[in-house]
Amino acid sequence: MQRLDIAGFGPIKMCSIEIKDFMVFTGAQASGKSTIAKSIFFFCHSKNILFNLIQKNIEKKQLFQELSLSDRFERELRNVFVQAFGVEYYKSNSGTLTYIYDNGAKIIIHIEYSDGGVSVNITLDKHIKDGLNHLSKMLAQDQTTDIKMIREYIDKEIFTCDTDVIYIPAGRSLLTMLSSQINYLYATMDDQQKRTIDYCTQCYLEEVLRIKDFFKTDPRTIVKNVRDSVDYPLDQAEFDTAIGLIQDILKGEYRNVNGEERLYYADGEAVKLNYASSGQQEAVWITNILLYHLLGRKKTLFIIEEPESHLFPGTQKLMMEYISLAKNQHNKVIITTHSPYILGSMNNLLYANRISDAVDKSELGKIVSPHSWLSFDTLGAYFLNNGKPEDIADPEYEDINHDIIDGVSAEISEAYEAMLSLKENTGGEA
Repeated sequence: MQRLDIAGFGPIKMCSIEIKDFMVFTGAQASGKSTIAKSIFFFCHSKNILFNLIQKNIEKKQLFQELSLSDRFERELRNVFVQAFGVEYYKSNSGTLTYIYDNGAKIIIHIEYSDGGVSVNITLDKHIKDGLNHLSKMLAQDQTTDIKMIREYIDKEIFTCDTDVIYIPAGRSLLTMLSSQINYLYATMDDQQKRTIDYCTQCYLEEVLRIKDFFKTDPRTIVKNVRDSVDYPLDQAEFDTAIGLIQDILKGEYRNVNGEERLYYADGEAVKLNYASSGQQEAVWITNILLYHLLGRKKTLFIIEEPESHLFPGTQKLMMEYISLAKNQHNKVIITTHSPYILGSMNNLLYANRISDAVDKSELGKIVSPHSWLSFDTLGAYFLNNGKPEDIADPEYEDINHDIIDGVSAEISEAYEAMLSLKENTGGEA
């Protein structure tokens, strides 16, 4: 199992967590949720950084003549890490991040702060270096390098991971509202200008731009077209559930018509996406990205920040049910959230799975689709507090600790009771 260790980086004082299939991080703002989520993304995305580095050099016919592949990879990792975290702006003591992959391979990043600035040192373990050296020899021997073979070697031999990783950041509504302008602006940027964008946001923008044309028609037609064109089975009930949830979340259906993004309503009326509500703008690319990858059947790790943003509590529940669909087909999900409704909805999905063998499953399925049930065995739930993640998955009840969910509500109630008591003691009128 993969593991992330952090010591003294950003708001995180100490962290050691195993990467499970379905994870949630909650806590106050600036507590370290995004630091952990971005760290997991960075390390899981490292294999893509390596592949892109090799592909660019093949296209330029420069097969690492000046520096070794290991040295170039370390340098590229350093550049991406700085772009992802903006470490030059941190005022901190030294920090270390370590990631261990399924095969035991390890990458260590050490950040050192001094009066002269900040240094980021990358250490690749022997397994990764040996794999890179072998790959270098393969590249040197075959100038007509097979890109597919390189991809497979990186995934299977160096990192032992064939899972894609997608990061969906917070603040999506602004990016969605400017969708048509971003198409033009991003296309006209050079590489130096693109590096001024937070790396996770850059990857998100590139993913949206890459798949936008896939959504030229309504979701049901898209699913039918994919089913008719692929040689693997698609679960009709699963996608019926997904489409129903998409329609309920968006109150309509997204379509990209001749480059213009629209939301279509049940009566056939449409609105340009940049004039839709902020909640619809926040939600639309969560629903689109997950549907695209569910249809593609490629194992994917989805990292989603604040899926509840700008959504009514009832819609947050639906969003959680939709996101939980993504665990099917061996996918993984990591979310960060401030919302008790997201956590409460997760508990409902955990409870449905827990009681499924003791009740009428067909009746239970009418309450919540079995495609959305969550298994406690695959859950990781953490509350970020004082620079450390506290495990809030309760093995006795197989749910997320209710004290964390209801803590703020209790504080609000206590404040009200204190004011009520104060009024009664002073004999004042309400």
